[in-house]
Amino acid sequence: MLNLIKNFSIKFYFKWLLIVITLASCDSNSLKVPISEIESASSWTTNDQPPSFPECENLNIDEQLRCFRNKIETEMNSYLNNRVFPIDTTKYMLTLKIDMNGNFSLDKLLPNNKLDQQLVLLIHEAVKQLPNAMPAIKTNVGEFVEVKFNLPFKLNYE
Repeated sequence: MLNLIKNFSIKFYFKWLLIVITLASCDSNSLKVPISEIESASSWTTNDQPPSFPECENLNIDEQLRCFRNKIETEMNSYLNNRVFPIDTTKYMLTLKIDMNGNFSLDKLLPNNKLDQQLVLLIHEAVKQLPNAMPAIKTNVGEFVEVKFNLPFKLNYE
């Protein structure tokens, strides 16, 4: 009789232990978040901090953006100043990407059929030589984020 009770207790505790282990190993963090909620939290708001340069930091947001764009244009024009370009009055749209470390890269150049490959490479170099920016900050999560922005640009000024 004692063996039977002992055997029952071992089986009972073994089953109980299996149930506890099974419940403990369930992933309770696999909650599904709707895509619309993720997109809403990810979209840019006026509270977020755009990328900047140190000399632009103490300005209001509109002046800060103007200062940021002017610094990029000045640096690129300085780099391209002594380069020879064909006469071109086309207004180009550069899509610049600033990564989470403040590094610039050229994401897109439109219209892309107006320049030969050598001039496109030169524009890529001009973008790469830009000084590192202070990266954008998504304030609702307090993280640096990668951003893209469009910059109108002309190769020759009249």
